[in-house]
Amino acid sequence: MRKSLSFAGAFALALIALPASAGAAPSDGLDDDLLDQKLQQLYDAADHSVTAEVRLGDDVWSEAMGTRKIDGSGGRVDEDDRVRIASLTKSMVSAVLLRLQSEGEVDLDATIGDYLPGLLPYEDEPTIRQIMQHTGGLRDYFSYLYPSLMESDMSDFYANYRNDYEPEELIAMSTADPLLFEPGTGYAYSNTGYMALGLLIEHITGEELREVLDERVFEPADLDDTYLPKDGTWGIRGANPVPYMTTGEADDPYFDSMRLSHDQMWAAGGVISTMEDVNDFYDALLDGTLLDDAELAQMTEFVGGGDQGLAYGLGLVGLQPGCPDDPEEVFVGHTGGGLGHMTYSFHSVDGDRQATFTWNIDDRHAAADPAELNWALASLLTAGLCGTDPGAMPTGAEELARALTAGPESEAPLVLS
Repeated sequence: MRKSLSFAGAFALALIALPASAGAAPSDGLDDDLLDQKLQQLYDAADHSVTAEVRLGDDVWSEAMGTRKIDGSGGRVDEDDRVRIASLTKSMVSAVLLRLQSEGEVDLDATIGDYLPGLLPYEDEPTIRQIMQHTGGLRDYFSYLYPSLMESDMSDFYANYRNDYEPEELIAMSTADPLLFEPGTGYAYSNTGYMALGLLIEHITGEELREVLDERVFEPADLDDTYLPKDGTWGIRGANPVPYMTTGEADDPYFDSMRLSHDQMWAAGGVISTMEDVNDFYDALLDGTLLDDAELAQMTEFVGGGDQGLAYGLGLVGLQPGCPDDPEEVFVGHTGGGLGHMTYSFHSVDGDRQATFTWNIDDRHAAADPAELNWALASLLTAGLCGTDPGAMPTGAEELARALTAGPESEAPLVLS
């Protein structure tokens, strides 16, 4: 999974304080024509299906373009199609842990070893809070499961993508080596940590993680089309755009990754959802349905990610600069790379402005023009959150484009797996 990409300095590298006000709304309503134009731009750049939903207060725009399969079969993609939302799952897992702390069931400043001794075999073990914000020094099991994929070589993926694993197996892959740094002294995005957090939630509640998410997240937020799949399964229930990965092979450029084992994602990125449900989730996260003010304040204590330039809270990314008329504004959300489906989801702190969209090709080989794709992503997000066309802005657009990519010369959009 793509990770360790830079936001090119667009995030502050110290603690970011959320603004007292989320800023003025960009307009009296959504600009449907502008959003249609920017969705078309992303569709043209990504070279296959895209689905999106944008909200401004009670005003909602949702559209989808393309076919569900590359060969044109399977019908047209629909706004209600389900996708792997991948690391947006981390926001959901973190919300559960914050509630469990308020209920006195867990202390986020304790270690996982205080509850599950030996799961992380380190003498200097990171705290649960550090794991949630990726400052614990844990390595990422995907680097061990798919070492060749880190170099865009698909051979390890072909060999292993259908294999089922217990969370403990995936954790053991990456914890056989020492921590990357002393806990609390650096930043390294780690799916391993969230696998451990999933086991912690199951230990504390005595329930399977998918049941806990149902009870504490999906049901109270009214996410009717969202679920965490059962262990040992693959595929997506209901209509969905097929997820693909580029191969780098001219005669067979796309690989259907639908049969990826759900076990490989689980607490780190296993949730299946729709664009509407994702927006409903973050709305419920921000409006007090899922967390109280004190819990949300902890979740949005963003820390810088060193050379990576990330601003990360507890399962939540802070995106800055904001809109051109308020560059100090911070949007919150996450990105997700599901080894096929790629998702962006960001929201104003008051939940009034929301933009979520997915395209269905994990392009590791620059099959699409990188500059065109990066600009299309930044343009759609700017149109959704700010109501403005970055192509018509004299300043600000370049900064936002860099913030959403690995830099001005990037070959890939920023997606946290």
